[in-house]
Amino acid sequence: MTVRPLVLALLLTSAAALAGCGKTGDLEQPAPLYGAKAKADYQAKRDAEAAARARAAAARSQQSNSLLDPASQAPTQAPFAPPLTGRTDPLGPAPQTPGSGSTTTPDQ
Repeated sequence: MTVRPLVLALLLTSAAALAGCGKTGDLEQPAPLYGAKAKADYQAKRDAEAAARARAAAARSQQSNSLLDPASQAPTQAPFAPPLTGRTDPLGPAPQTPGSGSTTTPDQ
């Protein structure tokens, strides 16, 4: 009577453990075990596939960046108001207006 629940628990535990094993995506062909020509052909094929993937990724990246990133192209107009004349530091003191000064108080 107690064997069946134990077997079921063992089966579920092993299934859960094995579910995390394995490689996702395309499987890679392993390198040949013998033959210098076969190894050279395999390496040349891998290098060509890697170069093709790199070219495709670079083209895809360049195309998507130029379409979506406004900073990738030169701006046609300023995205902000031009700076005030005589004002170089944005955190510096405010420009002086007539009637205001460092010695003037608000009640004068």
